[in-house]
Amino acid sequence: MPREGEYYFMHPGHVTTAAIALSVLDVVAVALRFWARRVQSQPPKTDDWLMIPAMLLTVGISISQVYGVAHMALGYRIQVPPGYTGSTNDLVTPQLTLKAQIEWSYLLMFPIALGCMKASFLFFYMRVFAVQKHGFINKLLLGFIVVVVVWALAFFFLSLFECDGNFGAIWGATSTFMKKCGNTELVVLALCITDFITDVFIMAIPVPLVMRLQLPAKQKIAVCSMFLLGGGTVIASLVRFILMAGTYIGGINITSDNILGTTACMYWGMVECGIGVFAACLPAIRFLFQKWVWEPAVNSTKSKFSSQSSGSIEAQKNVIHVDHSYDVAYRRINSSGQSTSSV
Repeated sequence: MPREGEYYFMHPGHVTTAAIALSVLDVVAVALRFWARRVQSQPPKTDDWLMIPAMLLTVGISISQVYGVAHMALGYRIQVPPGYTGSTNDLVTPQLTLKAQIEWSYLLMFPIALGCMKASFLFFYMRVFAVQKHGFINKLLLGFIVVVVVWALAFFFLSLFECDGNFGAIWGATSTFMKKCGNTELVVLALCITDFITDVFIMAIPVPLVMRLQLPAKQKIAVCSMFLLGGGTVIASLVRFILMAGTYIGGINITSDNILGTTACMYWGMVECGIGVFAACLPAIRFLFQKWVWEPAVNSTKSKFSSQSSGSIEAQKNVIHVDHSYDVAYRRINSSGQSTSSV
């Protein structure tokens, strides 16, 4: 195991780079999503609009972490004043106060960002798979959406009133915080566990639905792969869950420094939100990529191979067939089930 503080997700440079990169990626992805709707001459739907608050809150989380690193409240060890011999849990300094304020703001933004992101996935599934307005699939997805909304609001208000309105205790000494807000650790752990479970369910929902479509096996695999690209959010939530569970349940702490530990958990939360927003926009981005990159490349290949031998022409036909096969699957999925059967 590396020495304390050597984990890359605790280093200030890496936290800042990841925060900026994910923010830029998400802003571009959401912009491309709405651009794709315009190109398709389709009005934005609920799943599209939900990406705006999800993206803004993700950028807000990233900005707060960059600000914390810039002021040494994240990504750095606790600065103990000269001559202080007590426990760092009883220490109150501007560094620790700012760390606590950033952590609290993160806990307020995080569940709402996740809630919007998860609900966007579910509304997208509803638009694609719920052929019958009052069918079982529609009711199932509506039920999941209600659960996600209640889940997000519950953890938001639990974080908002974690100290019964005594905000001074939130960014005071750690020992004082633990006395007056003793259930906070359990709330954070519950957030990690339920977040991971809901991510797994949401990512798994499309698989059985796609398998029931009247499509060739290769097309089903291609479409499932497109939906499962959001599995990065599951990995990030799993890592964050392991970090929190190891600290609160297993007695395994990757660092004894409170600031570095907070940095690690906030970092993986930021990664989860950033990847989730991007993954939710992938179907729309895929449409633009196909229209302006893939199709011109295939046409260019077709033109090149058309002037060569019959063997080369056969190879070109295979390329066209692969593109057409995936395009048929995508169009059938994106036509809200008009050409599907047994959903």
